[in-house]
This record gives sequence, C-alpha cells and structure tokens, in this order.
Amino acid sequence: MHTIIVCDWIPPAFGAVGQYMELRARQQAAAGCRATLIGLGVEAATQVEPALTILRLAAPPVDKQASMLKRGLWALETSLRLLRATHRAIRGEPREDCEIVVTGSPPFLAYLFIVFNRLVWRQTLVYRITDFYPETLFAAGHLPWLRPVAGLFHGLRRGATRIEALGEDQRRRLAEGGVPADRIVVVRDVSPILDWSRRTPVNRPFPPDKAILLYSGNLGVAHDIDTLCQAYERHVRYGSNRVRLWLNGVGGRVESLRAFCAERDLPLHFSAPAALEDLPEVLRAGDGHLVLLRTPFWGYVLPSKIYACLELPQPVFYVGPKDSDVHLLSKDRPGRYFQTDPGDIDGCAAALEAFADHVLPGRD
Repeated sequence: MHTIIVCDWIPPAFGAVGQYMELRARQQAAAGCRATLIGLGVEAATQVEPALTILRLAAPPVDKQASMLKRGLWALETSLRLLRATHRAIRGEPREDCEIVVTGSPPFLAYLFIVFNRLVWRQTLVYRITDFYPETLFAAGHLPWLRPVAGLFHGLRRGATRIEALGEDQRRRLAEGGVPADRIVVVRDVSPILDWSRRTPVNRPFPPDKAILLYSGNLGVAHDIDTLCQAYERHVRYGSNRVRLWLNGVGGRVESLRAFCAERDLPLHFSAPAALEDLPEVLRAGDGHLVLLRTPFWGYVLPSKIYACLELPQPVFYVGPKDSDVHLLSKDRPGRYFQTDPGDIDGCAAALEAFADHVLPGRD
C-alpha cells in the first residue's frame, strides 16, 4: 500500500496539521507501508528515508492581514500546486495499491482533490477534515453571500471515499450536512509530543506567588480572547491579582491580545513559539493551560493543543462551548478542569480565582 498524505505546512515550518500528518506518515512507514507526505515549507526540499518520502513545496506564508480576496487567491494557487505535485506522485500507481489522505488546509485543497479524484485518479480518497470551509468563514462573519451555496460544499464532501472526523462534535456537524453515518469515522489526533523526557528547566516569567496560565499555539479568529481579556482585567483590577498570562504563540489575534494588555497595563509575557522538541519544557513551566474557542466555531474547529495539555498534570482552563469535544475530553478531570462559556465574564473571572486557589496553596 502506498499512502499519499497532503497538507499545508510541514515541520519545521509551524503548523499543527502538518505536525500530525508527519506523525501519521512516519507511523505508516514504520508499519511497513510506503508513505509520501506532500506539503509546504519555507524552501523546496525532498527528504527520502526508508519507506518515507517528504516533499516540501516552497511557499510564502499567507498574510493574515491581507484582504479576503488575496488570501483566497493564495489558498487556491497553493492548493493547485499541491494537486499537481500529488498527480506526479501517483502517476502510474496501481489503483488498488494507492490511498490518498487529504486535509482541509489550505481551504480549497480537499474539494479540488475530491473532484479530481472522481474524474482522473479514481483512487481511495480519505478526507481528514480539519477545519471546515466555508463554515469557518461564516462563523467569523465573512462572505455571507456564499451561504446559499453551502449545500454544494456538503455535496462535494460526500464525494470522498471516507471522511475522518477529529471528534464527536465534527461527526455531528457532518451529519447536519447530510453525510451518511457509515461514511464517517472518528479518528482522534494524539499529542504531537512523542518524547516527554526532556526536563531542561525553562525560566518562569513570573514570580512563584503568581499562578501562570499559559496559551501555547496558534491564536486565531476562532479563539475567544474577548471574554478572557475582560475577565483578566477584572481579576487584576478588582480580584486577587494572582493569575498571570503567558502567550507562547502566533496567529491573527496575538497582536489584539498584546494590545489589550498593553493599553490597560495588564501583565502579559509573550514568547515566540518553541520548536516541537523544546515544547515539553515550555508546557511544564505553566501552572495551567488555556484553551479558547468561540461558540460559532464548535464542531468546525477543534483546538488540537488539547491533546498535549491532557497528558500533563496541570489544569485545563477552557473558555468555550460545552458542545465542543474540548469539553468532552477534559470534563472528567476533577479539580483540574475549569470551563466558562463565551461571554460569561463574571464566570470567567470567578474561574480565574478558582484556578489560583487550586495552584497556589501547595506552593512553597
């Protein structure tokens, strides 16, 4: 069996989807099957290992501040380049010996692959649905004029041989779109960190009498920073002022969070994302792990950071709807899970106090 996996950014370039897809490709190769991983990188490169080939296409990073049109053109052009590279990789492959796994990023990728597979390849095609498009655009308030043709995208998804959902919430969303239950399988991601043995201390950015709430990863439009920011200001100004925020990441809302804290003189430590091999020490340095999700995005976006967080003893602090699998995965952690609905500023401020109560009493 030759498995071809296609996604966007492959490590060392930053991208959660690429981290998981590289792990999948390596597991496939270790099982004795041939695997090819095709994605994006800062520079073009071909990496050949026993039973595994990794092909990186050079691509400029998408400008998060660019117009929707420019970002859409980038996604379309990039998806077409990935399609051409995949076509070259499978040319001449026996039909029964090839499986294509395509992800939902860049946004046009899966739909192009499904159509092209029906017309040309006629192979087994697995749609590993990561973020839903165009639903995430609608949830963000963009392109409402596309809503009348949403059924077209539902129909295109049904053209995949099989759809892999990240969780039960995505299964529900797919069912809403008319995908038959027997075509959907839930395949959860695992933590991308395979080696937790590294224990080189990372300097804590705040003194020991403060409980550090760490956000590590991508901070984008799907993440509810508004509830958190207002609750954090209330905690610092009128509460016990025992919690401190540490942001270790990138994304379209990073500057919004930094600006909010700077304008109000709220304590915030910012650091650039750590390399995957260095991440265990960073995650251990926090007293709790922050996960954020806006209500319209449940089932369309699943913050993959939750899998690494759940492998650690520190609490998960979740600002997001209970409909998401973040809640399903985290709720059975008595005393180590704090959840607040988006918009509930009072509840979030109270949860910050409860988080500090949990962390600080046992500290010398």
